[in-house]
Amino acid sequence: MDDAPEPQRHIGHLIRRAQQLHAAIWAREASDRISSLQYGVLAVLDRMPGASQKELGEEISVDRSTVAELVTRMARGGLIARVRDGGDRRRNVLELTPEGREALETLRPRVGRVQELLVAELAPADAAELRRLLLLVLRAEP
Repeated sequence: MDDAPEPQRHIGHLIRRAQQLHAAIWAREASDRISSLQYGVLAVLDRMPGASQKELGEEISVDRSTVAELVTRMARGGLIARVRDGGDRRRNVLELTPEGREALETLRPRVGRVQELLVAELAPADAAELRRLLLLVLRAEP
């Protein structure tokens, strides 16, 4: 990799370019209204109904202020709702709205297509290896 020209020899640059490619494919194939991060919120709340904002942030790997902004925007858009926790009236939990559930079900097959297109140039074993290596990189998070 050392003989690659600048900036292609830098992994951070390549990850940023891969993210740009993902964003372009997402907008074309999945949605220009719901971001991939918002899709992640919908998927987490489908799997973990009644999650707190803290739990949601941990699941999608975003900080408190980002998750608060994201939840506010998605609640205003009618995709999720803040609901009083039945066991602790002082606490709000998050749930999918019917509109959010419908969006999730519409997006699921499209997300699969985004993933296919993102690694279309790779053999299946190489795509699996890329995923494995990215997970290793992410484990080193400070």
